[in-house]
Amino acid sequence: MSTEIFEGMTGRSISTYDLLDETMTAYGLDKATAHEAIAAFLSGLTDDDPTLVIERTPVRPELLQYNPQDLDIDHWLTVSDETADHIRGALAASFEPVA
Repeated sequence: MSTEIFEGMTGRSISTYDLLDETMTAYGLDKATAHEAIAAFLSGLTDDDPTLVIERTPVRPELLQYNPQDLDIDHWLTVSDETADHIRGALAASFEPVA
């Protein structure tokens, strides 16, 4: 199985995804903080092994063909459930769960 993680520009709108919702609920974090933590842990993992990102799919693929306003192109990153579990472990080591 696999897990999807949103990759977008910092400070912009963040699309919701399962791991983000799970993290927000488990640790009582706001959306931006939870997403930044997930993105940071994923980045650390992919620095060591870029192949952990199985697929990188544009959220709006049409912008690859026609983007006259030069909009940022956000992506969905597909990682294995094992990689997602490593991120969950890093989150658990960094944040206190909600009681």
